[in-house]
Amino acid sequence: MTSSFTPASGLHVLLELSSADLRIGAVNDALDLAQLSAPFGARLTLCGPLTPEFCAEATRRGAATVVAASRAFSRRELPLYAWDVATWTARLRRLRPDVVHMNYPGYGPSLAYAAYLSGIPLVARAGPVLAENPVYRWVNAYAANCEAQAESLLASPYADRVVVTGDLFRPDRLQATMVPERGLPPRRPGLPRIVFLGQLVERKGLHVLVESMARLRGEAELLLVGGDWRSSGYAADVLALARRLGVDEWITFEDHRGDVGAILRTADVFVLPSFSEARPRTIIEAMMLGIPVVATSVGGVPSLVDDGRTGLLVPAGDAAALADALGRLVRSPELRERLGDAAARHAASEFSAVRTAQRYLRLYRSLASGEPQAVAGAKYRDMEV
Repeated sequence: MTSSFTPASGLHVLLELSSADLRIGAVNDALDLAQLSAPFGARLTLCGPLTPEFCAEATRRGAATVVAASRAFSRRELPLYAWDVATWTARLRRLRPDVVHMNYPGYGPSLAYAAYLSGIPLVARAGPVLAENPVYRWVNAYAANCEAQAESLLASPYADRVVVTGDLFRPDRLQATMVPERGLPPRRPGLPRIVFLGQLVERKGLHVLVESMARLRGEAELLLVGGDWRSSGYAADVLALARRLGVDEWITFEDHRGDVGAILRTADVFVLPSFSEARPRTIIEAMMLGIPVVATSVGGVPSLVDDGRTGLLVPAGDAAALADALGRLVRSPELRERLGDAAARHAASEFSAVRTAQRYLRLYRSLASGEPQAVAGAKYRDMEV
């Protein structure tokens, strides 16, 4: 593809994060965007509840930082909110950004209102529409990595402001996690390994996955990686279910670890049985490594996994269908190889962080130059560079 992208010389973007946790995908996306924007003449300033660790990493990536976070709108605390808007307005005069980007806009955030009052174009991360949220009156464009992430917005009066940018996935960051940070869980002899990586929350569907393992009955082992398995709540419920169904002997419960690549390298199959997702980074990582994926057909997952070609999709909450799909792969090394090879080829051709960064910069530059917001959706929904 021939690129028509031109450098965004002098473009300055202020991007607010709601968290500085370097384990979170959206946080790393912001850092990657800052690093990838620099060669095109743009600079990012990152703000929010930032930690010293985050600020050091941002500096390494070439981004400036401001330790300051928005206050959500509240009628009961209107004087405090008004003061915060005034404070942000003063910061904006000093920082002079061309565009403000809210990674998680929340409810009427003070920075968003200050940008609106200051006449600075505002970009927000796509998400569910809450009709009474005043932020929708201030936002010029909503950035989404896929249409599924913006489903609520696309069905609303704000559909023409949606911009699909793609993923900021960087294969080099995955390659940097190939060295184990601690001993890898040993494999059970003779059993294909199914791997899950993610949060220990109910929407990830781990209880359905455990029920599916009961149907497989020892045909495979399952490695569940994420969170803290000693915690109460959902993690404890999943452990109890595995014991009650008598499948805990085939499951390894591993706490969160950052060596994603090293863990995935031990997998024969990657599984994500979620009830809701946007466009999961773990699926992209598994595909990049040529690991066949079994996932639920929710959110943006079907935009990643082509059922029957690069992986298998099943309905959310259906333990029988999940067991059947896993069983097909567990019993057929040939099918695993065919789907895994197709997944790796698809990932290599479709996931370009540089191309995504260019799309963000094209959006920022167009808003900063004063192009009408009403045409944003038509111009960028299928934007190429």
